[in-house]
Amino acid sequence: MPLGLAGCGGSKSASPSSPSSKTETTSSSSSSSSEKSSDSSSAADTLKETGKEVLDALTDNETYESILDDYSKQIADATPGLIEEYNSEAAASDGTIDAKATICNDKVSALAEISNDGVSEMAQLMYRNGDEYSTYEEWAGKLYDVYMEYAGQIQDAYMDSCM
Repeated sequence: MPLGLAGCGGSKSASPSSPSSKTETTSSSSSSSSEKSSDSSSAADTLKETGKEVLDALTDNETYESILDDYSKQIADATPGLIEEYNSEAAASDGTIDAKATICNDKVSALAEISNDGVSEMAQLMYRNGDEYSTYEEWAGKLYDVYMEYAGQIQDAYMDSCM
C-alpha cells in the first residue's frame, strides 16, 4: 500500500488589521536610567505581546489537536465517496486483481494526500512554536493511525471485490 509523501501545507491569511493587534505605547521622558530601562523592558514586553497576538491571529490559535481533528474529519468524510468510486471503477474495469489493486491504491493515495497535508501543517506548527520533535511526532502518529484506519476500509472494499 503506497503512502504518497506530498507534504504540502496550507496557508492561512489574517485580516489586514484588527483592533486587538494594534497596541499603542507611550512613555514619559525621564533622565533616570532606571526609568529608561523600565520603559525599554515595558516596550519590549508590549512588542512581544503584540507579536504573539499577530501570530495567534495568523494561525487562528492552531494546535496539534485542532489540526488532528480537522484532517481526521476530512479523511472520514472522504472515505465513503472513495469507496463508492472504487466500487464503480472496479466494476467497470477488466476485473483482474491487478486492475482492482491499481484502483484501490489510487483511492488510498487520495487519503494519503489529506493525511500528508495535515502532517505538514503539524510540522509548520512545530517550527512556529519551537516545539520538540517528539511532540510533533506523537501528533503526526495519531493522524497516521486515523489514515490507516480509513485506508483499511478502502482495502476491505478491494478484498470484497476480489472474492
